[in-house]
Amino acid sequence: MTDLDTLITRAAPSGASTLDGLEDGVWSRVAQAQAKGRDRTLRFAALGVAAGIGGLAGALSEPQIGVDRGELSIFSPRMAATPLDVRRALG
Repeated sequence: MTDLDTLITRAAPSGASTLDGLEDGVWSRVAQAQAKGRDRTLRFAALGVAAGIGGLAGALSEPQIGVDRGELSIFSPRMAATPLDVRRALG
């Protein structure tokens, strides 16, 4: 025997010559891959629903800004944006 033949006989497993169970193994791996894809889709859908509910809850629970004028209304951003002539007229 040559060295190549020796290596082949050493490396060949005892059950390699039969193909029993090969098709079942392939289909089980295909089913696993499909299950992973469904799980990933379900996770993304759940994340999207959770983000939508969170955004809606945040928008609904936002405190309403009062329009009453207080003593410190001169320091409001609205007053900072008004021209100086209007500020003198408002007091």
